Amino acid sequence: MRNRKITYISIIILFIISLILAGIIWHGKNQELKIIFLDVGQGDATLIMQGSKQILIDGGPSGQILMEKLGRYVPFWDREIEMVIATHPDQDHIEGLLAVMKNYRVDALLETTVQSESQLYQKYEELITQKQIQKVSASVGMRIKLDQAEMEILSPSSVVPTSIVKDTNAYSILIKLVFGQESFLFAGDLPDSEERKLLQNNSNLEATILKVAHHGSKYASTNEFLEKVHPRSAIISVGKNNRFGHPTTETLDRLQANKINIFRTDEIGDILYECQKPSTVANQCQLIAN
Repeated sequence: MRNRKITYISIIILFIISLILAGIIWHGKNQELKIIFLDVGQGDATLIMQGSKQILIDGGPSGQILMEKLGRYVPFWDREIEMVIATHPDQDHIEGLLAVMKNYRVDALLETTVQSESQLYQKYEELITQKQIQKVSASVGMRIKLDQAEMEILSPSSVVPTSIVKDTNAYSILIKLVFGQESFLFAGDLPDSEERKLLQNNSNLEATILKVAHHGSKYASTNEFLEKVHPRSAIISVGKNNRFGHPTTETLDRLQANKINIFRTDEIGDILYECQKPSTVANQCQLIAN
């Protein structure tokens, strides 16, 4: 009787192991691209996944919230994030990254050379050194491949200081991701002054999905910029009842005047796009309700 029980237990354990291995193999071969605008409160964090590879753009203002979100979307056996991109060193964009660096293996960190005077930023830099994470300085024209998707750095276009500055928003990394006929523009906290520079430089800004800059601040997303990007939809990453009044009425009015669909994390939570393999067909990235 005891031997039979041991046999049953062994079979169950082998079955569970087989399921886990099958899940790992399927996950690694799955070529569906997912772009997830995470609801992290008053901050930014976007997870990009294809197969077993992940890129995380910013980390929001809370390590606990970010870890809960990653636990929902990243398989428990995958403890590696291929690249983290810190658009700029403000608290609402990098605080969650400390928890990521502590709990995941981060292969590379893409950032600008601009520095912050905050104590949080000092802890952030110390942890990068401690974990021996490879740092890469963002530059215009830099391209990042993620299987069938490609990302390009469009900003900062001006010379970036290697010192502490008060307005780090002006040096936000602007990223464009292209997947077949679909494209996503991640604007960080880029202000209108930098938008004008991009327009003057005739940068390739057109995108089907826009991550609205600075949580819908009135000092970004000008009419001229929106007309150039010409997005189908706009994503606003913002916290409920935040003290800044984001998104502002001015920005919402401009988005509506340009007939852009608006989706907000404070209203619908995580915003997930699933994209099938690249083709010549438009609208291959579908918004999935969470």
